[in-house]
Amino acid sequence: MDQKNFFYLHCVLRLAIIILVAEILAMLLFDVTGLEDSLSQLAEAVLDGVLLVTLSSYPLYLFVYKPILKSFKKDQQQIEMLAEALQGAGESVIITRPDGEIVYVNQAFSDVTGYSQQEAIGGNPNMLQSGKQDRHFYERMWASIKSKGQWKGELWNKRKSGELYPEALDVRSIPDEDGNTKFLVGVFSDLTEQKRVENALLQTQKLEAVGTLVGGVAHNFNNLLAAISGKAYVAQVKAKKSGAPDAVIENLDDIQTLSFDASHLVKQLLAFARESQHDKENITLAAALRDAVATAQIGIPEDIEVKLDLSSEPMTIFADQTHIKQAIINLVNNARDAVRSSVVKAIHIRLYPSQPENCCDRGACHIHCKNIACLEIQDTGTGINSSDLDKVFEPFFTTKEVGQGTGLGLSTAHGIITSHNGSIHVRSTFSKGSTFKVCLPLAESDQTEVTTASKTPVQVSHSGTILVADDAIEVRKTVASVLESFGHHVIQASDGIDAIEKFYAHQHEISLVISDIVMPRMDGVDSVLEMRKTYPELPVIFMTGYDAPKEKTQKILDNETSMLLNKPFKTAELSKLVNKLINRNG
Repeated sequence: MDQKNFFYLHCVLRLAIIILVAEILAMLLFDVTGLEDSLSQLAEAVLDGVLLVTLSSYPLYLFVYKPILKSFKKDQQQIEMLAEALQGAGESVIITRPDGEIVYVNQAFSDVTGYSQQEAIGGNPNMLQSGKQDRHFYERMWASIKSKGQWKGELWNKRKSGELYPEALDVRSIPDEDGNTKFLVGVFSDLTEQKRVENALLQTQKLEAVGTLVGGVAHNFNNLLAAISGKAYVAQVKAKKSGAPDAVIENLDDIQTLSFDASHLVKQLLAFARESQHDKENITLAAALRDAVATAQIGIPEDIEVKLDLSSEPMTIFADQTHIKQAIINLVNNARDAVRSSVVKAIHIRLYPSQPENCCDRGACHIHCKNIACLEIQDTGTGINSSDLDKVFEPFFTTKEVGQGTGLGLSTAHGIITSHNGSIHVRSTFSKGSTFKVCLPLAESDQTEVTTASKTPVQVSHSGTILVADDAIEVRKTVASVLESFGHHVIQASDGIDAIEKFYAHQHEISLVISDIVMPRMDGVDSVLEMRKTYPELPVIFMTGYDAPKEKTQKILDNETSMLLNKPFKTAELSKLVNKLINRNG
């Protein structure tokens, strides 16, 4: 017997005892007073009833009615508390009869599905069916409820608006005393945001995997580019000496230029796919913008018009060229997606110089400099809801459908711009489109020096014996040919161990080591550390086809006799470093 039934039995016993005692007292009173002899039978019965009620009323109130009333109020409070808890619960709750008729839904249900309580009660849960699950899915669900009294899983349902959404559903059967289903209670959670975050994290993991793949490809690809550009330089030198036509020399020069352009594309892939180190330098923003837009247009359909409006004034910024291009590409891609379903599909890109005091967003801008470059990317899309404007730069926030965006594009662009001491703002008008405005501080630059540096003839002040170690044979042979054209004697090694053996065989002759970092058997850093046990001040130029591992290079690049050269490199860069290190000893 449960506690509740025991309580009511106890109250019944109290009731019986109180009535019995009251009746005994009434009978004693009749005996003492002798009233039963002087009253008629009817009068005696009425008086007996009055005495019974009078004598038992207060004990019944005190020992029966009051405890029952207290228990009832306690139960009522619990019911009200549970009802309020269900109504205010964050999870959606639905209660149905065995035949599927809805008898209760809470407020969270209405918030998620769009159906009010009045619309839902009396209806059937099949009004939420999305059509994504087939008949067999529901057959398995009901089979589990009937056999186990419970089903738990994920499915797709449909809101009143027609929008599909994922949910986690837990259905339980509430049995009656005979074990038959009395009610079905379903509790479900909207998984839309969770799925969005999961998809974004999945995309991030994909990018990490792509980064690993690109890193390996970059190393091999840059080795090829280094060999191509080096061979083109050697061929160009020989062509000039033999008096070859200018067209041949120009073509060889173009091959070198195209090699470096291809290498720059690899750097862009590395920057997009994973975090990488880059150096800031003075760059022409207009040129970077043209390159970024040209890259972005690869993924822009032909029915979208892209208009580029650039000021003729030179605008130089101190920036990481790859990162700035990535930010621009992200903004252009965002504009592309915004106009995809518009009647008028156009993207207008403007670049012009300005001053902070003339900027309409100066109240929210943190830039403190004399001159700025303003970049505006305007689209003819449907615009952004005013409630979403403050969220567009948040990581993982997106207004696109699930699976259509990671929510990282604008947040990445925002991070890049702010890391360059710039600012980015957005204005949007419903049904007319949005404008993203980027402001970057201008820097003084000497473009003449940058432009003419690659045209300066290679000067060699001292010649020496150089050990070149690289497992890529074409790179090794090409670097050797370039160095020999400078007048140096070259010893070649195929890996780190071979380099050590060659070094000890010619240690009194070698004045410089040029080594690739990543090689089989032993890498370049470890082999150089072994060589420096004998010759601590050994000058070294490390070559790498991608970002060098920090844990490897940080212990050796701090030395002033160690330099790093990224493949592919210009012959002028190689000559400059070689001369600097050889002349240091000569």
